[in-house]
Amino acid sequence: MIDRVKVTLLFNYLEELTKKYEETFELKERLLKELKDKAMYDSLTGIYSRYILLDFLEKELKRLKRIKKGKIYFIFMDLDNFKLVNDIYGHKKGDEVLKKVAEIIKNNFRDYDIVSRFGGDEFVVVVKDDSGRSLNSILRRIKEKIESTFSSYGISISYGIAVAPDEGLNADILLQIADKRMYEMKEKKKKRKNL
Repeated sequence: MIDRVKVTLLFNYLEELTKKYEETFELKERLLKELKDKAMYDSLTGIYSRYILLDFLEKELKRLKRIKKGKIYFIFMDLDNFKLVNDIYGHKKGDEVLKKVAEIIKNNFRDYDIVSRFGGDEFVVVVKDDSGRSLNSILRRIKEKIESTFSSYGISISYGIAVAPDEGLNADILLQIADKRMYEMKEKKKKRKNL
């Protein structure tokens, strides 16, 4: 009788321990998925994070170096006059604008192009083998859509493009080239505005 009670207690204990283990395992899996999602996606806009973009770019540049075929286009975009939205209308309105801008940019690229929020009001897109498509016409369309959607705020977008392997196979250098070209576009806009 005592042995049966011990066996029953032991069985109950093992059952409870198994249940706790399963709960802990499920919690761990859920937390890992949440961490992965937070690392992969920008929490405000839902598009890829800067870290995923840079990781993807490094892998694609290595692939391009290895196979010596194809091109990668690195597009750096920055909103013009966005600071005024935050200053005049507040950060909540600024967040709404950033979400909508991210949606406009994402909707104009293919599902397998990497669209990311790089930080603040900066976005970066990596496009592989853009055969037959005109990036400049896509970017003009994005610019026009942003300007018409946010005309009451005076928001526009400036961008710069760097091309691998033509301009190098280093992610940092490509980023610098695209960023420099984006700022050149901003300066040209300012000069035209001041004329």
